[in-house]
Amino acid sequence: MGKLVEKEQILLAYYVCNFLEKKDKNTDELGEVLKKALGNNLESIQGELNDKGLLSDHDRMITNEGILYLDNILHIPSDAVERNKLAYVKDNLLTYELELSVPEIREYIHKHVGIE
Repeated sequence: MGKLVEKEQILLAYYVCNFLEKKDKNTDELGEVLKKALGNNLESIQGELNDKGLLSDHDRMITNEGILYLDNILHIPSDAVERNKLAYVKDNLLTYELELSVPEIREYIHKHVGIE
């Protein structure tokens, strides 16, 4: 069983949101989940992810570097089609038994990739 550190779990939530159908309610839902899960620590963690180039500063969404970072961690092929990325996330979470230790983030990710 593998374990993603908290920052990787947060980045994974942004990753999942990025590949959902583009709607404002998706980003609003993610924002609420992250605020609930992290409280006052959210801004500092977002800043750290931004400093590493994994999260954009202007819209707080995952960057291409962030996507490549998670593709590597989750063993998602570079030629995977965008619409299939969430299926890869689901398969890899189950196959590699990756533990998501932040309950709110785990629920958000599981909900959107179809893990019950």
